[in-house]
Formats: sequence, C-alpha cells, structure tokens
Amino acid sequence: MERINKRFVAEVREHLEPVDVLEHFPFLSDNDVYMIEQLQKSGQKKEACMKFLNLILRRESEEERLDNANRLINAFREEGYQRLVDCYENTDDEDQAAGEDFMEFLFKMTKPELMNEIDAASLIPILLAKGYIKVKDQQYLNSLHVGDRSEACRELVRRMKKKHKHWAAALFDALNETQPALLTKIDPGATNDELVQKGLVAAPESSPTPSTESDSEEEYNSDLEKYDKEVSEKTMKRKKVPEMRLRPYQLELAESAISGQNTIVCAHTGTGKTWVALHITKEHLLKNPEGRVVFLARTNALVEQQFNLFQKYIPDKKNYHLHTATKECLGMNLVFEDHHVFFLTPQILLNNINNKRISLSDVSLLIFDECHHTRKREPYNNVMKQYLTMKRKEKKVPQVVGLTATLGVGDSTTESGALQHMLKLCANLDVYDISTVTKNIEEFQKHVAIPKRETIKMGEKEKDPLKSIILQNIEQIEEYISTTEVNNNKQLKPMWQKKPKRKDGKHYQRWTVHFRNKVSCKLRNNKQLVREVHAAMTHLAAYNEALDVNYLMNRDHVIEHLQRKFEDDLKTIDTASTKEKEFLQMIMEFCKKAGEMKVEMNPYLKLMREKMVEFVGEYEEVKGMVFIQTRATAFALAQYLSQELASLGIRAAPFTGTNSSETSKGMPDAQKNETLDNFRKGDVNVLVATSVGSEGIDVPDCNFIITYNYTGNEASVIQMSGRARRHGSTVAHISDQTIQRREEVSLQKARLMDEAFRRLYMMHPDDRMGKILKYQSEIRNVDDSLSVDEASKAKKPFQLICFKCHAEAVNNTDLRLYVGQHRVVTNPDFRSRCEFDTNTTPSRYTISIIRCTKCKLKWGTTFKIEKLEIPVLKVTAFLFTTGGEEPHRFKKWGKVSLHIESIDKQELLDINKDTPEFEEPDD
Repeated sequence: MERINKRFVAEVREHLEPVDVLEHFPFLSDNDVYMIEQLQKSGQKKEACMKFLNLILRRESEEERLDNANRLINAFREEGYQRLVDCYENTDDEDQAAGEDFMEFLFKMTKPELMNEIDAASLIPILLAKGYIKVKDQQYLNSLHVGDRSEACRELVRRMKKKHKHWAAALFDALNETQPALLTKIDPGATNDELVQKGLVAAPESSPTPSTESDSEEEYNSDLEKYDKEVSEKTMKRKKVPEMRLRPYQLELAESAISGQNTIVCAHTGTGKTWVALHITKEHLLKNPEGRVVFLARTNALVEQQFNLFQKYIPDKKNYHLHTATKECLGMNLVFEDHHVFFLTPQILLNNINNKRISLSDVSLLIFDECHHTRKREPYNNVMKQYLTMKRKEKKVPQVVGLTATLGVGDSTTESGALQHMLKLCANLDVYDISTVTKNIEEFQKHVAIPKRETIKMGEKEKDPLKSIILQNIEQIEEYISTTEVNNNKQLKPMWQKKPKRKDGKHYQRWTVHFRNKVSCKLRNNKQLVREVHAAMTHLAAYNEALDVNYLMNRDHVIEHLQRKFEDDLKTIDTASTKEKEFLQMIMEFCKKAGEMKVEMNPYLKLMREKMVEFVGEYEEVKGMVFIQTRATAFALAQYLSQELASLGIRAAPFTGTNSSETSKGMPDAQKNETLDNFRKGDVNVLVATSVGSEGIDVPDCNFIITYNYTGNEASVIQMSGRARRHGSTVAHISDQTIQRREEVSLQKARLMDEAFRRLYMMHPDDRMGKILKYQSEIRNVDDSLSVDEASKAKKPFQLICFKCHAEAVNNTDLRLYVGQHRVVTNPDFRSRCEFDTNTTPSRYTISIIRCTKCKLKWGTTFKIEKLEIPVLKVTAFLFTTGGEEPHRFKKWGKVSLHIESIDKQELLDINKDTPEFEEPDD
C-alpha cells in the first residue's frame, strides 16, 4: 500500500474518469455509484475521484485494502490507463520524469500552432503499432482527418494524454520519424537561420538602400500601390484555407465528372461523397472561371450544411446560400453575376426559373444531393423536366452530377423491375454513366464499416389499461359524429363508414385529416357543425398519436403529449363552443385519471433502456442515433433518455422534419441546426430522429443505431445502417412482429437492389444509353407540366372563408401577390375579422400571429415592411369559394388555380399609409 502515495493520488485525480472503472467494483452500493456519476457529470471530476478512492481503499482490513488496490490497478490496465499503472509501479526515474514534464510543457506552449501542421494520418499507424491508441481510435481519427486535419490532431493528443504518461515522448518520436523539420519549431534554442534553412519561416527581405534624393510623387504613389498590394496579399495568406486531401477512391469517384460527363456518384454513406462534390466543383471552376455552380439539397438544413463546408474549403470562390428568409430567393438574378456557387432547395430554383429570373442555361454545373429522389413529382424531377425540355430544343444545358448512397428500387419486387427503376432514374437525370469505385476497391472497403445487426423482439403486453381509456374516448367522439347530419349526408356517409377499424397507426391519422377537410367543404350551410366536427377530428388525431406514444413510452409521456397538444386550446376554453369544451374536458379528465393509475414501466421501453445501458458499457465513447416513427414519440423518448440515463452520460435530443403537417408542428431550421451542432460537438451524444435523420445530414460516426419499432424502405434501411460507421458498431432493431416483417422485406429489396445495380453497371454502354433514351422519350409529353403562370389562372371573383368555422376572411379584391411569393391583405378592415396574437417571439419575418376571432384558428402571420405590419395568409387555413361552386381547399399557394393580382412595395406602402405604424418593443 506504500505505492498509494501523494503523487499517485494526484495523478488519479488529474487523469482518471472514475465512471470508466466502476464496473470493476460490483460491491459498491447503487447510492455510491450514483453519487460518483453525478459528481463527474457536474464537472467535479476530482471530487468524484476522491470519493471513489475513499470508498475502495479506506477499509478496516489490511487484506481487503490490498485486494482492492490490486483490483484498481487491474481495472486501470483493462481500461487503458497505462499512465496510472506506470505511476503506481514507479517505473519512471527522476530524470525521465523531468524530461517528460519538459516535453509536455513544450507541446502545451506550441499546441495551437502544431495542431495546424501535424499530419495526424502519418502518425496514427506508428502510434497504433506501439499501443498508444487502439483500432477503434484509428477508425475515428481517420474519419476526422478527411474533413479537418487540425481537429484530428487535437483528438489524437487528447486520447493519448488521457491514458498514457509517456504520450508527449511517444508523439515526439513519431514526429521525428514523419516530420523531423517540424520539431525544430518546438526547440527553444533553434536559431532563425535554422528555421529559414528548414523552410519553417520566410527569409528576411533585404532592406532598400536609402535614397539621397527626394522621390517624385509618381514614384511615391507607385511604391505605395505596390506596398498596398503586398500587404493585401500577405493578409490573404494569413487566412489559411484548410488543406483538402482526397483519398484515392474519392479521386476515382470524381473522374467522370471532372472530364465533363453527366454522372451519378454512388458510394456508401460516410465515404465522403460531399468531399468528392467539393473537388468536382473546384476543378470545374478552374476550367470554367466564368462558370456558375448550383448545389441542390432537399431541405434547408442540408443546404446550410453544404454551404458551410464549401465556404470553408473554397473561400476564394464566392458562395451564396439562398433560403426563403432572403429577398434574393425569388430574385436570384440579383446575386448571380457576383457569385460562383449557389446553395438552395430545388423549389427555390424552380420559382426563379418560372419567374424568368434565371435560366438553366446560365448554370454550368448542377449538383443534386441525394439524387435518388429525382422521380415522379419530386421538385428534383421538375427541375430536370425543365432541363430535358431545353435539351430537346437544342438549348445550352448544364452538366449534371448526382450524389447518392443508393439508387433504390421503387415499387419493384423483381430484379428486372429494380433495373428498370434505376434506368428511369438515369433517364430523369440525363445520366449515362455511373461513378462507383472499381480500381481502389481494397482501399475503399477499409473506410466502409459493416456493423453487426441485432434483432430484439417485442412481445405482447399483458396489460394496457391506458390504451383502453384512450379507445373509450375515441369511441365516444365517433358516436357523437354518428348522431349528426354527417351520417345522413350522401357525400360524407360513405367516407364515414369506411373509417379504419384500427385506431392506431398512420391510416387512421390520414383518415381524420381527409374527413375533416371533406366535411369543411361539403357542409357549408352548417357552420356550427363544421366547427364541431373540426374539433372532433383534431381530438381523434391527437388520441391516435397518444396510442403510438403509449405503445412505446410510459404513462407520463402520454399525459404530457396531450397536455402539450391542447395547451393553447385549454388557455382559451372560455371562448370555445359547448362541444369543444366537452372534448377538452375529456382531455383533462383523461390526464387526471391516468395520473392516478398505478402502472408499471412499459416493457418495450425497458428493452430500449437495457440496450442503451449495454451500449454505454460496451463503447468507450457513446455516440448513436435512435430512429422512430412519429414526432410525438421522438420528443418523448429524447426527454426520457436524457432524464433517466443522465447518470450514465446520455444526453439525448430530438431531430424531426421542418415542415408542419396537418396534425403536428415541424422543427424550425434554426433548432435543427443547433441540435446537429451540439451532436457534432458532443454536447448531445444520442439523436432521436424520425426518417429525416436517415439521409444527407452530416453527423459524426456513430457506434450504434437503434430502430425503435420503426423501419423504412430499402434505401432508408441502408442509409440508417450507414450511420454506424465506427469500428465494431452495432445496429439494433427493437420491434414487434409486424415491423419485423416489413424490415425483412426491406432487407430483401436491398439485396435485390445490389444485384440490379451490378447488372446496370455491367451493361454495355450502348445498351444502357439506348434504354435511357427510350425512357426519356416516354416523359416527353409531360415535360411541360410545370407550375402555371399567375397570368394564365382563372380571373374570377372568389372569397376566402375560415377552414374551421367558415367565418368570412377576405375577398380576392383585397388580396395581392407581393414579390411573387407572399399573399398579403391590403384592406385595413381585415383587422376587424381577426385578432393579432403578439404572444410570440418577434423576428425580422414574423411580428405576430393572425387568428380567427371566432374559432382562434391560425390564419397566418404578419411581417414588417419599413414601419408597417403587413398580414400574410396561410393557404391551408382557408376554403376558396367562387359563387355557387363547392368550396375548395389547397395545400400550397402555387396550386391555387385562381388569379391574384400582383403588387409592388411602393403600392403596398401607399395603400397602408393611414395604417398605424408598428412600434418596436422595448429591449
């Protein structure tokens, strides 16, 4: 025990993370373990270490103390804390210890500079062979090095320093092998001549001989211009652009595109397709200095992600991010001449093309991220229909490059059908060549991790009292609707009678939305009933979501979901109709009754918890994603994991889609970007995502993926699994029998897809081109099915009425199209038919929310033009009526078949000159 001295304790306090070794001491009580975990989590690591040491070493029996000391050192060995083992065994003499201290000091002093110059990739194999890092460290560090050399170096040092006393000497020796010149920089005795000789600093410029004669003004100005130019160049040089090194297989993937061909770059998730696109873009602009590159991604979050990467690695080329919050999103021509690379969603590009702001012929390179979505009525395909139309007319078209991990098989169930689907995708993208890795296959496979797969079956629940109460409430609401005029209406009765028998799942959810919309259009003469049915369908949809939450989560999560869903309605219950109050009362009674019930932990959630705990014990650094079906359950599960497994270091966050659906709100882009940033930094280590997280987003390599009673098609199954890219990673599928059958079908389709892709690639180029041209000829007749121009729409009077209560809102004479995007109201009397809810966070684009005065349905928002507050309407909040015709509801303004007059800024200001100005809130 004499080796447990002050120096050893100091080393343990400095370097040990006690949570790493707790499992080696099973005799510690749960309370003691919890206390240590909480101390470490709260940042009191040294206190946690002392608590741990006191518990295991302060024993009455000398034999027990010795036994625990040996157990402690064995734990250090098994967990890789070699520096603590060395300290205990006192293997360092004083001179070596002093040398270590000096070396560590030098590295600390020069660290910021060294991190940018050390080539971590060359050090990793040497340090791995000497045992200073492990294989799993190598995998992670290599993936970091592709994107950011300095970050890879910092992580390498962090991992070595944590567990090895001799980390500095080992790093010094490895540098001496790989970059000996760099070591001169950390030699405090190195002369300037030595630094110049080794190319580490620039040679000093010779001083000019002083002139004895006064310089002329022209010479002075010339010298001044030369000086300014030199200073400018030096300033530019100081802004060092990170070096981008592509692997051989990535260079191979870029070959066809760099030669100017249209191509699809097809490679596994996590193999660096974005880096390939970055390289293609740089080469394209070198060959075409006046070229313009458009990079398309399907969501704003993905667009911003790609923009940030390109901005970092090609800052000399002017990059521009167009999004709906910028005025240029509908005036791309305003920034087109001054920039080279544009990042946007396909719909923004289509809007600019349709409004004649730009033409595809102005673009020299068009890149599609996740290009397998170029099909049917997807925006990607609409862009390519424009392209094919221009190509047939022999107009100039851009080069096309698609990026994807998988081409998919569509609805096909046979190999031939899958091949046909792939050929049609090529036809849509005008691609005859597929770029995949063939020459560097061995090197490529080193960077493709194949995770192990686990299937965990969810059995039948023995009891589910909460489900019974939810179904009773659903039955009660359905019985009410059966007693109304709805059940006697010839147009509504068939749809009512076809309501799904199962009340859980998406089918019932969709039915509630469709039936609600149909009632609103068909029962125009009974406003009160429309409003009540609207409320009834909203509650049925909420109970449907509650069933899903209840199936996978605990009772409290169901209660929280319903309370959050009807939070606003409960606040304004006094203004609700009698039936609406009755429905809200049912919610309150349900929450009260459920809260009083004694229920056990959901057995399915228990499986999820156990698997998470297992992963925490298996992996040194926990980083994973959980995929789930619905947004409501994603939020509930993320909250549960963060609260219940916080002591294990789990920090979870939800990640869902941006767009709001008929029944749930979306996640704002700002919140999504913040969540992804936190995940990359490690502030969040478990992402609970819906399907939106399966493709495109740039996330760190995960060591586990869990699909919690969820599966997707063959493409998403591959992409979800592809997120588990670390060595030794796991994909765990926790599901019931129904979902497992779907998963098996998707996996079969994935195998089918691989074989079809092999056949596609092996086809003779002439045969492939012939089939692609044939499919292109078949879409010739639909290539003009684009958005109808505003001028060609029906010019006839119409009125907008509230979708929920049929209250009159606005006539077409008071509605205008502003900057080709916003439908604004110009009649000041509109304010008497609605109320402006300022209970929101004002921003540049939203000042307040517009609500119907009668039913409180959200009609839209207001935004500021100079000092005026202008109402902007939400299309789904209204029914469009034209005389005696049946009302119609549109999902998007672009689909509205009625003409709306345009208005410019000055006209809008003139109309509203007597409207009170908007007052900025006080800070």
